[in-house]
Amino acid sequence: MSYQKIGLICAMEEEIRLLERDMQAEQTSVIAGRTFYEGVLYGRPVTLVQSRIGKVAAASTATTLLDRFGVDCVIFCGTAGGIAPDLHTGDVVVADKLVQHDFFDGVGWFRIPLLDKSYFETEPVLTEGIRRAVIEYVRDRLKQEIPQAHLDEFRISDPKVVTGTVVTGDQFICDPEKNRWIAEQVDNAKCVEMEGAAVAQICYEFGIPCAVVRVVSDGANDNSNLDFERFVSEAACHFTRGALKAFLENAE
Repeated sequence: MSYQKIGLICAMEEEIRLLERDMQAEQTSVIAGRTFYEGVLYGRPVTLVQSRIGKVAAASTATTLLDRFGVDCVIFCGTAGGIAPDLHTGDVVVADKLVQHDFFDGVGWFRIPLLDKSYFETEPVLTEGIRRAVIEYVRDRLKQEIPQAHLDEFRISDPKVVTGTVVTGDQFICDPEKNRWIAEQVDNAKCVEMEGAAVAQICYEFGIPCAVVRVVSDGANDNSNLDFERFVSEAACHFTRGALKAFLENAE
């Protein structure tokens, strides 16, 4: 599947800064306080933007990206807290579907009124391309780009790359009980974050393919804040850049 112009979104400055540095920006536009960079990244035409944190910020950014910049697919990259018990810091989740864990309509959880959907699927071919790119990065480049001291600090040696459900809500999860509830209620829940399902819903409504990739920063445990802060500042930017570089360099 060939895409003429790819939209790339990250929520945080730490996650996007290396991409901004590498991009050959031909034009910038500031809309609603967000800077949209149009140009070439790793040989592909892209529009790159930082959404900021949370579902509203992500949905607003995705809507502007699709409505104003003519992208024909969207890729969202960043960090997340692990939900699946076999995931650890540095493992990577490539979403095959996304759901909002905090959406309750008075009758039941997750289902979006009028759309009559609970889970938003990613585009299979795009998702598989991203998955292969992440595997390539982890295998071939990760240890060359992230200082060994940081890998040792976070106990990252051979990260797993898995496919499953990315769970979204406007909460930073650091409650083990909430963690368990999500794992029990959501089909194949792998990780929890604050933007992905909002972007997936906007892409669904526009009829545009999307993919979401998240590197696990912590185990959604009582120490999530400490783990997350350190991981994002010292390693997450390399995971984001590495995965996207491997994908864009090999994209048709």
